[in-house]
Amino acid sequence: MTNKRKPFRSASWARCAGPLGITLSLPRFLHAENQVDYRYEYYSEDNNRMTIYTDSVYFEQKLTDATVAKGELVYDGISGATPKGTVYPNGKIALTHLQDNRRSVSLQLDASLTKDNTLTPGFAYSKESDYQSYGLSLNDAIQFNEKNTTLEYGVSQNIDSVRNTDHTTDKYVWSDKYSTEGLIGVSQLLSPKTIFTADFTFGNDSGYLSDPYRLAGYVPTGFPFSIGVPERRPSHRNKEVFYTSLTQYFEKVNGSIEGSYRFYNDSYGVIANTVGVTWRQWVGKHFIAEPFFRFYEQSAANFYATTFSGPFTTNPNGPPGFHSSDYRLSEFYSTDTGVQLTGIVNDHIHIVVGYHRYEMHGLDGKTSSAMYPEANVYTAGVSFLW
Repeated sequence: MTNKRKPFRSASWARCAGPLGITLSLPRFLHAENQVDYRYEYYSEDNNRMTIYTDSVYFEQKLTDATVAKGELVYDGISGATPKGTVYPNGKIALTHLQDNRRSVSLQLDASLTKDNTLTPGFAYSKESDYQSYGLSLNDAIQFNEKNTTLEYGVSQNIDSVRNTDHTTDKYVWSDKYSTEGLIGVSQLLSPKTIFTADFTFGNDSGYLSDPYRLAGYVPTGFPFSIGVPERRPSHRNKEVFYTSLTQYFEKVNGSIEGSYRFYNDSYGVIANTVGVTWRQWVGKHFIAEPFFRFYEQSAANFYATTFSGPFTTNPNGPPGFHSSDYRLSEFYSTDTGVQLTGIVNDHIHIVVGYHRYEMHGLDGKTSSAMYPEANVYTAGVSFLW
């Protein structure tokens, strides 16, 4: 059986990378419930722009016949430069330099209420110099139809604090951000070799949703060039996500293919589509090769533009209204292509290495191509099971 853990992403990472998550979930093959996994990931953008390294440790421990404890510890280090959103008169993009560390912990407890019903409460905490997050979640999974069907539903709540600048006083302040999500999904065994999954997520974000490291390009009336003003995003955002996947196993070649589709829509006006395909191929009894490809495209937020115009203002917070020149809110597409290799030393030790290439490209013909990152991502890890 193959299980996947979802990696954490640092807030700093989110400020630098695009909305499409680029961290891979590497497989763990469970011959026992008790295990410890270590992963190291190195993300390096072209032109020496941004570097991120991540160390993570995941553990799973059976406590009783009805309870299993799970958890993950993550340490991120980020350094380099990321676009502010504005362009100098000579055509070069403006960069802001970042250096930060993030530490996070998450804990979950799978509690089997009955043989067909598992309740999972969870807690997560993350901290870096300019961002702090607390998260609570509660999920329930019910199996029926002779365990061929699994219904899952749950809710989560994040309470975050973001450090930003009060441009009126030019001092740092901490602002609150809240994120609430609800999910319902189903997993169906269509045949002994075919699995179908589908889920729907609704979320709401509120509070300080702007990025303190981003600017908007503003051209005051009569000015021959733009100036950078603090970006301002709406303080509320609703989002809907639909995800579905189909996995088919082919006995003759001892391999399987997984195809997935994800639709995203939010009240900012962003509509996104993601399609992905992964082939998992056993090579003998001790190796698994997993080549994959993922394509993502999105429309621009309704308040995004490379430059805005209007009357000159002396307000340090910039002109009224919502405005952002953050390339991650522009119209673009991205590709993620790579391969993972798993070596099964024995039933108790597994080694995983991976590489993938991530590229982002603009579609509006206005945003500078230099804004969009291209990166190499390397991953290595080891799993111990008992």
